[in-house]
Amino acid sequence: MKSLFGVLGLLTIMGASPALAGTTNYDMSSLLFQEHPFASTGPLAPVIARPYVQQRRAPAPIRRAAAAPIRRASQPAPRRVSAPQAPLTYPRQSSAMAPAAKSEGLWGMSEIRIGALVHDIGPFSSNEEDGFDGNIEVLFVSPGFLDIIWAPRPHLGLSVNSVGDTSQVYAGLSWEWSFWGHWFAGFSLGGSVHDGKFVTNRIDRKELGCRVLFRESIEVGYRFGGKHAISGFLDHISNANICDKNEGLETTGIRYGYMF
Repeated sequence: MKSLFGVLGLLTIMGASPALAGTTNYDMSSLLFQEHPFASTGPLAPVIARPYVQQRRAPAPIRRAAAAPIRRASQPAPRRVSAPQAPLTYPRQSSAMAPAAKSEGLWGMSEIRIGALVHDIGPFSSNEEDGFDGNIEVLFVSPGFLDIIWAPRPHLGLSVNSVGDTSQVYAGLSWEWSFWGHWFAGFSLGGSVHDGKFVTNRIDRKELGCRVLFRESIEVGYRFGGKHAISGFLDHISNANICDKNEGLETTGIRYGYMF
């Protein structure tokens, strides 16, 4: 009997093999004796895939900086304008050395100076003559062509001795500068004509050698009141050894000046 059942089973399997060879799907229903759980009576509806749409994120809100408050520009306080003051009229106000101011009076005169001088008292010659000299000097406005040599003022002067010793008349050019406000200093160069002795045996008179001599002077003073001045003065006359005798002569003293 066992042989009979074995033959029937083999024939059953061989009869089902043609059906299995024609498809790739295995029909499990014949073995399970029930319908395949995934079997369906009709065709399956096609499933349409929805296109993938990427969702866009809304941009994050931007925080704006608060606007700076507008400041109104402050208006400057109005300046007080003081009434103009009349400038001082001092002729020499510069603290640095500067040429004297040009002012003009009668006949082109700039200034007149008078003084009392001690006769023959200077440091450059021996004292032989005596007395005092009365001195007067007129300074004129510097002409334009003298600007090239620092604008000196031409001068003309006279010194008369009180006891009949040597007197002189002189002329030349005077340079003068202001400093420290009202102070001034200057010097002069020129020539002199005198009435003294050329050669003499008297010990109380100077032997001056020539009638016409060279003359130099220096002066330092202070100006006040705009037009007035007081100064110390020294002058010297000699012939620079051009003539046989040359003792020289100096006078020194104080002078007052008035500017026009």
